[in-house]
Amino acid sequence: MKTFEYTARSATGNRITGVAEANTKSEALLRLRDDELIVETLEEVGGTQDIDLRLGSKKTKEKSLSVTCNQFAILLQAGLPIVRTLQLIASQTEDKTLRSILEDAADDVAAGYSLADSLEKNGDGLPTTFIESIRAGEESGSLETVFRRLKTYYETVSRTKAKVKSAMIYPTFVMVIAVLVVAIIMIFAVPVFKSTFESLGGDMPAITQFVIDSSDFWVNWWWLVALVVLAAIIGVKLGKRNDRFRLFWSQLGIRIPGLNTQLPVIGRINLMNAASEYAGTMSVMMSAGLPIVRAVGVTARSMSNYYMAHSLENTLPELEAGKPLASCLKAEGTMPELAIEMTAVGEQTGALETTMEVIAEYYDNEVETASARAMSVLEPIIIVILAVIVFVLLLSVYLPMFSMYGSIA
Repeated sequence: MKTFEYTARSATGNRITGVAEANTKSEALLRLRDDELIVETLEEVGGTQDIDLRLGSKKTKEKSLSVTCNQFAILLQAGLPIVRTLQLIASQTEDKTLRSILEDAADDVAAGYSLADSLEKNGDGLPTTFIESIRAGEESGSLETVFRRLKTYYETVSRTKAKVKSAMIYPTFVMVIAVLVVAIIMIFAVPVFKSTFESLGGDMPAITQFVIDSSDFWVNWWWLVALVVLAAIIGVKLGKRNDRFRLFWSQLGIRIPGLNTQLPVIGRINLMNAASEYAGTMSVMMSAGLPIVRAVGVTARSMSNYYMAHSLENTLPELEAGKPLASCLKAEGTMPELAIEMTAVGEQTGALETTMEVIAEYYDNEVETASARAMSVLEPIIIVILAVIVFVLLLSVYLPMFSMYGSIA
């Protein structure tokens, strides 16, 4: 048994703190909700939180999850027991982290744990959606159907992310090359011209002096710039462990805090991506048989943007009081208007699960289109910026030469 410390609100709205014992965090959460508590924070007592300064993500890739879910569905349909299914899939997966998780989970299932608890216990990199869907599938006896639904869900997410990344390859490549070329010119080429111009004597043109001063700065202080950038990256990484900073940082990716103004281009893409995650996850949760309150709670914990997740989680007290999801979302005012209106239609017609699928598909396409359009606009902007930089460098070199020729004449 593990011990978890929690902060929650009672049915009367009073905030209380305490501890709960359970095998997993999800089990502790369910027990607290059974006691009619609205959980705000839940942390394992004595759990270690090592400082993770890696830039990459330790989460399992969606493509690997899609393949794994498909294998689960096929083997379960064939009638294999869960333990043997886990062992077979683990032996075939190429993802070493996922293989280790499945092997350890097989041992725990054999020892009497449920599949969801075993995966949660051993899989820190597994999405909440994945684990909670499996838990719901076990409770409803529809595990095979849940795995088929998860396979489609993660396949769609993987395909959308791949298309967005593909659209970003060329602009990213051009920007990297541009930075390298400018750095080489400023660090190696300009100092050579500097010594030549200084030997001529006299005042240099302002633009030439500016380029020379910039070159001197980068040659002498590049290490300080590198330290500032590294410190900023580490500071943001550590700052995200604080809820207030994490909320501010994630909100910054969508709208400018305090001004209620959406961040141009990037803010719209991030907002549509959040709407896609909300609808897609809700569809999976409801197809697994979860009630809407629990589905919203799981969806909130699954969303990648903490600001949007926090906003969705704020709807839980009103949902538990019996209010429609659409009106709760409208009160929060963070989700796109179309997503809220479609949610209302789904609730009124009794086809919320199907409606969520439609919303997810719509915003998936919108994210892909908006990302491609943004990259196509970014390409000429990069070219113009490069042209300006080249023009300034050439002008800074030729102006002193013109002055020299003029003085000789």
